Amino acid sequence: MRLDAAAVRRALVEVRQATEDAQVELDALDAVAGDGDHGATMVLGWRAASAALEAGLPASPGGALRAAAEAFASVGGTAGPLWGTALLRAGRALGGAPAADARALAIAAEAAVQGMRERGRCAEGERTVVDAMAPAAAALGIAAAEGAGVAVALRRAAAAAAAGAEATATLEPRRGRAARAPKRVRGHPDAGARACAVFWAAVASCG
Repeated sequence: MRLDAAAVRRALVEVRQATEDAQVELDALDAVAGDGDHGATMVLGWRAASAALEAGLPASPGGALRAAAEAFASVGGTAGPLWGTALLRAGRALGGAPAADARALAIAAEAAVQGMRERGRCAEGERTVVDAMAPAAAALGIAAAEGAGVAVALRRAAAAAAAGAEATATLEPRRGRAARAPKRVRGHPDAGARACAVFWAAVASCG
């Protein structure tokens, strides 16, 4: 199985719907130490991204991700530039190929992680979205190297993202407002990491 631009569009619709369903949870997690609007911001971002592809679908999955990146970045805040960069780097990694297999997706996912690290100036272990995104990309890469198909690779990525997000509940925050209230956030997963887990679960459901 290989993913084309139409598959990317379907996946982003699933991501938008899943994020809408999770908005209350994400906002509540963010409210522990932040503004309580992370879920709302992510919903706006995925609505913009999916709407961009509904308005005009590029010929390649890489092109579709680049179009989605521009739309997502427009929502602003912290999430807009972070996810916009991730989608842009992933789209660039896929290039103009008409379809992507598991190996190509793994390369794109690693590019997305690196984009988040650089744009957010964060690393694994700092209780951020990267703590879910990096394990997902790593699992995708391992699955691809073992010869797994797209569907299996995406399911492994989703499981790794979920585990990574849950693990942030035990991490000491080093970025953002949470870093100023470490006791308050202890025991609660990071909202950004949880939103990333929602993303991967939705993408995997399309495989």
